[in-house]
Amino acid sequence: MRSQVARCSSSAAGGALRRGGPAATLRLFGPPELIGALSFSAERTVLVKLQIEAGLCQGHGRCYDLAPGLFGDDEEGYGTVLGDGVVPPEQQDDARRAALNCPEHAIALVEGT
Repeated sequence: MRSQVARCSSSAAGGALRRGGPAATLRLFGPPELIGALSFSAERTVLVKLQIEAGLCQGHGRCYDLAPGLFGDDEEGYGTVLGDGVVPPEQQDDARRAALNCPEHAIALVEGT
């Protein structure tokens, strides 16, 4: 007996989702009882939290230049995470940009649900 599996397929212009681009179309394939059992939301928000590894930070300042709402600097110019480190959904692109531009790779983005 074959096990039943539900698959999904998404599409957008050119197969890639871009900020401000067209919305993705999600199609589910499989037995109706499995599709109905899937519970998810396309608008689901993923919790992203920032962390800076203090031993790696060299104080280049790219993080607080690129995302001043998420990062600050201490009295010696080293980067610090503002608040509790939780990134609002509308600032997640800025957080990723700051992490990717850190020359010391001192910024970690921890994603959860």
